[in-house]
Formats: sequence, C-alpha cells, structure tokens
Amino acid sequence: MEITDFFPEQGHIQRLYCDKCQGHLDLVFSDFHELVTSVDIEIKGLPMLHCESCDKSFFPDDSRFAVIHLHEQAYKKYSNKVTVTRNKTNQDFGFGVAPFIYDSDDYKYIPGLKRPWDEGFLTPVFFKREVLLKYDSSPTYRLSFASTTYGEIRRGDDFSMPFGINKNGKVIMWLGDIARLPDAEQYYLRSENIESDHSIGSEFYDGQIECIFTDLSKEDGLFKNRSTFLEACFNKFGIKIAHLDSEVFDLSVSFNAPVVDTEKERRHVADTLNKIYLESFDNKALGGVISQLGGDPKSLGSIKRLQKVIELSCPSADIPALMSPFYILYNLRVVYSHIGSKQSEQEKLDFVISRLGLGGNSGLMEIYPTLVEKLGESYKRLTELLR
Repeated sequence: MEITDFFPEQGHIQRLYCDKCQGHLDLVFSDFHELVTSVDIEIKGLPMLHCESCDKSFFPDDSRFAVIHLHEQAYKKYSNKVTVTRNKTNQDFGFGVAPFIYDSDDYKYIPGLKRPWDEGFLTPVFFKREVLLKYDSSPTYRLSFASTTYGEIRRGDDFSMPFGINKNGKVIMWLGDIARLPDAEQYYLRSENIESDHSIGSEFYDGQIECIFTDLSKEDGLFKNRSTFLEACFNKFGIKIAHLDSEVFDLSVSFNAPVVDTEKERRHVADTLNKIYLESFDNKALGGVISQLGGDPKSLGSIKRLQKVIELSCPSADIPALMSPFYILYNLRVVYSHIGSKQSEQEKLDFVISRLGLGGNSGLMEIYPTLVEKLGESYKRLTELLR
C-alpha cells in the first residue's frame, strides 16, 4: 500500500454505509499489518468499519490519521518498521449521575457522532430489550413506535427519549439524552445497561444522524399504525388496552414478509400476525373500558370486545366493516393452523379470499400483502374515529 491511499479523495466523507451494498457498517477492532510505502506498520486493535454482508472493511477518519501519523514518525526516526498495540480510549464524558456502561470509541470512530460542542452527547448506550417492557407496562409512560425498530419513550411533558433497536435486538439511546432524565430514571436505565456491541446501524441512526426517513415497509407501517391506535385509545379511555410483552416484541422485530408459499410459511405468518395484532390485546382492560362506557363485556372475546369499545365510542360509524380485517386474520390462522375440519377450513379460506376481494385461487403471496394493507387501513381509520 502507498501512504497516499490513506488520504481520502477530495470531498469524500466516510459514512456508516458500505460502498458496495449500502448496508450499515459495524465498528470492529482489527489487527492491521501492511507495508505502507516502505514502512512495515502493525497496529493491534485498530478501529475499522466492517460490512458483514460483503466482508469488506473501511477506515474511519481517525484510523486513517493514525496510520499516516505512525508512517510520518517512522520516517522521522529513520525506521522501516512500526509495531503498536492500540489502547482503548475509555473516556468518561461526565454525563449523568449513574455510572453508565458505554464505549467512548463508539463516539470517536462511528461516523456522524462527533461534534465540536457537547463532546460525548451522541455516545450510544446499549440496553437489554427488556428495558422497554417496564415503560410499556407502566401507566405513567407512553411507548410509541415510528417503525418496528425506532420509537420514543415519553412521560407527559416531563421528558421524551428517542430509542432504536439494532440488528442484534439491543436497545440504543444517546448518553446526552439519558443525562437529561430525572435521577431515578437514570438509575433504572443503568440496571438494564449492557456492554456496547458497536452496532448502531438502524432506522434510529438513519433518522437521528443522517436525517434519512425512507418509506416504511408494509410491516413497519402496520406496526406504526397499531402503535398510533393504542396511543389514541389511551388518550381517550386512560387505559392501555394492549401490551408490548416480550413475545410480541421479539416477533415484531424479527418478522419478515413471506418469500415462498409453503405450509410451514403459511402457519408461521398467520400465527405471528395473530399474536402481534390480536392476542396482544388485553381482554381485562377492554372489558373495563366497555363497562366504563355502559356496556357488558361478558362472554365476548378480544376482537368482539375491541369492536364493542369502538361501537360504544363511535355509534354512527360502520364499525363491523372496519373490524373486518381483524376477523379475516383470525380466520386465516384457523385455516393455516388446521384447526377444525377440512370443510370448515375451506369455508373460512373462501371467506378470507372473498372478503379481501381476491380471486378464488389466491394463495399466501396474494393474501398476505392485501391483509396487511387492510389491517393498516383499519387501524388508521379507527384512530381517526377515536380522535
């Protein structure tokens, strides 16, 4: 290699995206050993940006400068070999009252985080995913999602905290944001705090650092509409009618659209959608709202209870039509999970296909996108009614 290879091209800015596939890069610590313009340079633990998909690495700016500096020092000392072991920075940025676990190298080497004011503010702090469940289960807090991996924690007008979920399922927040929270909140977060895995590429990073807001996938759009609907219910009734429990959380983050129509995939899709969008409703909470509105929840299942809540709140709207996608989803699960007789299964499948407005021979690849779209539309329209 030539030393000139380490000088970036004019106008080039190293970003957190792979030049080849445009995927997010992770920060890694590699052993660098190259002959650079007649100097044998070996650096143990050099920060690099790595694309897992392409198995390709890129130099962060400060790592480029480190190689250039070592090469310059070697020339000054008339040496043709340099061997160093890099020590981690381990800098305490002084934010917050609790001793949070974080890696200052993330701030220094991940593109877009360093800035000339509030040094360390944008240091990523990592948490176990369970940290979100406390906020979701408490009536004091509101947990809302812009997508399945980008959301916000709020407590009235007291504070607002953006968060992201990386590809490894870990929750990420900014150190500077955390430091603005009440002391008690900081100590709670510290109890769920874990070591950095140096992976912050996510919709959270794209939106917060790069100001990139791409069109949501159908799945992300549906989950966002669910979150907005639950928020509207809480604002109107003062009760959380569903919870982001551990299973729903895992399913929503890891779920992908089907790519093949097989019996196994049909069962997986139907079961997953059912757990996220039907079974996550809290029957007891829905019953309480119905009683609060003067109705009787006795003998009603979760979908019927949800329908009753909306009917009692918005008597002039065509609620059965808006609730139709929920019943379609329920019937799809019955069909694809083989619950009942073959004749009953076929009748329910015919019901699903006809209610979705599809052709008679439609399979999973036609049913799935149409159902997801109609569920999203129902959530959106129900939210508008409650507001």
